[in-house]
Formats: sequence, structure tokens, C-alpha cells
Amino acid sequence: MRTFTSNGKPYDFKTVAANYRRVSARLPRALGGVAVNFFKDSFKRQGWLDKRTEKWPARKKSAKRNTGRAILIDRGRLRNSIILAKVSGNMAVVNAQAPYAAAHNEGFKGRVKVKAHERGVYSKYKAVSTNLETGKTRSRTMTYQSGSRKVRAHSRQMNLPRRQFMGDSEVMFKKMDVVVTRAVDQIFNN
Repeated sequence: MRTFTSNGKPYDFKTVAANYRRVSARLPRALGGVAVNFFKDSFKRQGWLDKRTEKWPARKKSAKRNTGRAILIDRGRLRNSIILAKVSGNMAVVNAQAPYAAAHNEGFKGRVKVKAHERGVYSKYKAVSTNLETGKTRSRTMTYQSGSRKVRAHSRQMNLPRRQFMGDSEVMFKKMDVVVTRAVDQIFNN
């Protein structure tokens, strides 16, 4: 039986080696999970956290859909596209799969081409209903799609401000250090 001593404590070499193989196989996935959660938390913080929180620029005041909702969140597609894409050996790759992720994370200024497409045409009508019990009438304005129209291909100028949600962060690395420290403790304490 081979043993060694570290900090005055004896260890069995085979046990430590088996613990190392078990822990090192799980460590990349655990660190990737820390990164994914940290990046998704940027959407809750509404800013990037490195040494301090850098809040994202607000939307334009004139935006049609500026309804007080969180920035970069409509249906959550961008946030949900952040995944642990690949884990192999001693590596984990975290990826944002939404096609516009890089433009928002790094900012974008320039012209983009818009393909020809159809846009819905909407109309409104007044719906009147009567409550049979009270006899009161109520009217509401309802919207419906009454048709569509073709939009020709064109280009447009875009200016997306940088709203970083992925990248290197000291806070994230400190969280990863905690995971690694626990992994090392598992190697020597089992």
C-alpha cells in the first residue's frame, strides 16, 4: 500500500488518484454551469458585473414597445440561448446561440441589409357587449389583422449600444475558485 503525507496527514495514493479522476471528470461541466448562470444573471442585474456593475444603457424613449419591461428581454430568446455548448476533457464552451447575441454583447454600428418580407396590416373595430344580468353595455376597441403588404429589400442604419452579458469577470472567476477549492477538498477528504 502506497501512502504519502501532506501537511502532516497521511493519504492513500490509490484513493487520492481515484478521487482526482472522478472530480476532474465533473469539474469542467461544473465550471461551465457557473459561467452560464453568471451570464444569465446579467439579465436580472440589467448590467455587466466585473469589478463593479456596469448598467446597460436605457432604451430610446421613442421606442414603440417601451413598456417598462427589462432591457434585452422580450420573450427571453437571447437569455435562453446561453448554453453549455461543449464539454470535453478539461474544457467547457459556453455559447449564446441567438444570431444577434454578438451584436448586443459587443455593440454594433453600421448598415444592415433587410430581406424582402411581408408585414401585417392591422385594423380596429369597436366591440360592444351587454351584461345580461345588469343590462350595462360595454365597448372595447379590438385589433385584427386585415391583410398584409410586401416590403421590398432595403438597407438600414443600426446603432446598437454595447450591453455586455458575456465575457471575463473577476466576480465570476471568484465563484469558479470556490468550485475548484471544493473539488480539491473532495480529492483529499474522501
